[in-house]
Amino acid sequence: KVIVTGATGGVGSLAIVMLAQLGYHVVALTGKSSEHDYLKSLGAAEILSRKDFPMGTHALEKAQWAGALDGVGGETLAWLTRTMQQNGVIASFGNAGGTELHTTVFPFILRGVRLIGIDSAATAMPLRQKIWQRLATDLYPKRLAQIAHSILFAELPQVFPLLIQGKQSGRIVVAIMQTV
Repeated sequence: KVIVTGATGGVGSLAIVMLAQLGYHVVALTGKSSEHDYLKSLGAAEILSRKDFPMGTHALEKAQWAGALDGVGGETLAWLTRTMQQNGVIASFGNAGGTELHTTVFPFILRGVRLIGIDSAATAMPLRQKIWQRLATDLYPKRLAQIAHSILFAELPQVFPLLIQGKQSGRIVVAIMQTV
């Protein structure tokens, strides 16, 4: 099982689609109970509601995940470290839930958990080109039109309240000017 946190966000949504396409059993962790159908349509096999899911407080919790993609950070990332399977890998790419990580060394020294930070801004061009090639072929997210929405720059004020209220899912692409 691979868990994706921040599942309704742009990166989380894309991750669910691509992992499901590759045959992984994807578990989506979300705080948006209204988006369960959306997450299922992307390929999530299971959905966990952050509000109804106890994060636990032990140094190690029940080992559940072979892999994790975390767009939340904070307490959620700390919980992931405690619930990874032996030699599990966490890719961390966000901090919407907090920038601090409070954990122990036990997941790392007793289970061999690896925590990898994703820094796409510093990725060298040759690797970017390889990634782009894969995104255009075997990793192409078949539900991209369902995830990405284009709006005009002038429409941003209408979208801001949705973002603040946590009612926006997927990725918003802003067109600076309207094309003919």
